[in-house]
Amino acid sequence: MRLPPLTCLALMTVACGSSHGRSAGTPTPAAPPGFAGLPPGPIGTTGAARLLTQGTFGPTLDGIQSASTQTYDQWFSAQTTAPPSLLLPQVPQSNSERLVPWWTAAVNGPDQLRQRLAFALSELFVVSSSAAVLVNYSQAVVAYGDLLLQNVFGNFRDLLDLVSHSPAMGQYLTYFQSDKPNPATGSHADENYAREIMQLFTIGLVMLNPDGSPQNDSTGAPIPTYGLPEIENLAEVFTGWASNPIPPHQIGDEMAWEYDLDYLHPMAPYEAHHDTDAKTIIGGVAIPAGGTCESDLKIALDTLFQHPNVGPFVGRQLIQRLVTSNPSPGYIGRVSAAFADDGHGVRGNMLAVFEAILTDAEARTAGTASRLREPIVRFTELYRAFAATDVAGDGQITESQVASYNGLFNFGESPYWAPTVFNFFTPDYARPGPLLNAGLAAPEFEITNEYTAVLMGNQLEASSYQYIDGSGMQHSGADGFTTSTGPSSVLLHTAEWEAFASDPGALLDNLNLVFMEGLMPATMKASIVQYVSNIPASSPGQRVAEAAFLVVSSPQYSVQQ
Repeated sequence: MRLPPLTCLALMTVACGSSHGRSAGTPTPAAPPGFAGLPPGPIGTTGAARLLTQGTFGPTLDGIQSASTQTYDQWFSAQTTAPPSLLLPQVPQSNSERLVPWWTAAVNGPDQLRQRLAFALSELFVVSSSAAVLVNYSQAVVAYGDLLLQNVFGNFRDLLDLVSHSPAMGQYLTYFQSDKPNPATGSHADENYAREIMQLFTIGLVMLNPDGSPQNDSTGAPIPTYGLPEIENLAEVFTGWASNPIPPHQIGDEMAWEYDLDYLHPMAPYEAHHDTDAKTIIGGVAIPAGGTCESDLKIALDTLFQHPNVGPFVGRQLIQRLVTSNPSPGYIGRVSAAFADDGHGVRGNMLAVFEAILTDAEARTAGTASRLREPIVRFTELYRAFAATDVAGDGQITESQVASYNGLFNFGESPYWAPTVFNFFTPDYARPGPLLNAGLAAPEFEITNEYTAVLMGNQLEASSYQYIDGSGMQHSGADGFTTSTGPSSVLLHTAEWEAFASDPGALLDNLNLVFMEGLMPATMKASIVQYVSNIPASSPGQRVAEAAFLVVSSPQYSVQQ
C-alpha cells in the first residue's frame, strides 16, 4: 500500500524507603492521596477524549461519555481503585505464551490508567526478553510487569526498591550474583546496574534545573552528575544479591547462591559476597564500612531518590510517553514540583505525578502538544474503539502479527522486548531534517522508517477490514471481500458504530472524537465523507470499516496532538 512520506509526519510534529519488596501475587497497595491541584468541574466531551487518549490504551465511545460527566478527581479515583489485570496468573509455566495476556489486558482490561502508565514505566525501567537470560522465561518478565502494575500509583522510592530487588532486573542488568571485588584475582563488582540506575532510571548525566534545563559551569559546559568513581562505588553496593533460595536451601547457602534461580520472588542478600568496605557515592554521600546488603542499598536508593534531578529527569520522560515529545520548561517544572511535593508534603508520589502530567494545561489544551503515536498504541486504540476480540469471542487478542514478537521486527515494538536498556527509542532522538533543525525531539521517529511505515500500514489495513458486522457476518479483506478467518484472527465489532453509518458526516464526527480528539482537519473529513458516501448504505459495516481505516492510516492521526 502507498503511505505518506515520513517527512510529512515530521513536519506535522513541528507544526503542531521500603522493605525487601513483594512478589507479584501480593495484594496491590492502596494508592496515596493524589495531586492537590486537580481542575474542578466536569471533564467534558473533548476533555474526556484527550484524557483517555493520553491516559489509557485508547478511548471508546462509552468511555468518553462516562468520563465527560465526571470530575478529574472522580475519574482518577475510579481508575486507581479498579483491580489490576495481572499477567502472571495467565502464564502458568516458565515459558508459557506471555504476549497474548499482555495485549488482552491492554485492550480489554478495566484498569486502563494502570495499564497505560505501567507500560510507560516499562519504557523507563526497561527489562527485556531480548536478553538471552530472559528469552525463555516468560514468567520472569510478566512478574516484573505485574510489579510495575501493582505499584504504578505508589511512591517512586518504593518503586526503586522493588525494581532493584527484582530478579528479572538483576539478570537483565547483570548484578545478579555480582560478587565483592577480589584483589587476588583482579575481579571487581559488576557496574552495569550502577551505571543504568543513575543514567537512565533516576538522575541522568548532567545536573538539571527544576524545569529540566541543564546546569552549566563557569565555562558554559553542562555539569556532570557523576563520574567513574561514583559508578565503581555504587557497583559495590549491589554486590551480594542472588536468587531467593529454593528449599531445602536457605539464605546464605553457597548452593543457593551458585545454582538457585527463583524469578517470582525478590532477590535475597548473601552477605558473604557483599563488599563491606566504605563507599562514597553520588553527591559525596559516604556509606560507612561494615554495612549489609540491605543497609548499603537503603542509603544508596535514599540518596538517589532525594537527588534534585529525579523530578525533572523522570517527569520529562513520562510526559513524552503520554502527552508530548517536547514539553515546555514550565510543564516540566510543574510536574517536577508535584514530584517534590504532592501538596500533602510527600515526595515521589507517582499518582500525583501522573495526575499533574495528564491535567496540566499543556495536556488539556488541544493543539498545544504533539507526539508520534507508538506502533503498539496505534493498534490498541483501534482494537479498543471497536471492542476487538478473537474469533472465539472470549476477549483474547491473539493476532499473530501484532500480539507476538513479530511486532518488534515489523513495527519496531513489542511489549517488554526492547532491543536494549535504552528502550525502543531514546528520549532525545531528533530525526535529521526539519525536527533536528528546529531543535525538537521526536523519540518515536527512531523506529520509524520506510520499512516499518509500510508494514504498519499494511497491518492496520488488515486489522481494519477484519471485522464482524451487526448481522453477525465475518469479513476479512478490503472492498467488501469476504473470506474465512482463522482461530487466531482478531475481529473488530462494528455494530455499535453502524448506528452512525447512514449519515457519513455523523460517522466521521464520532471517529474524529475517538481517534483524533475532534482535531480532524475539515478537508480530511470532507474527503472521507465523500468516499464513504459512495459505499452502499445497505453495507453499514463496510462503511464503518472503510472510514476507520482511512482515519487510522492517515498522517494526521499518526501524530497525537
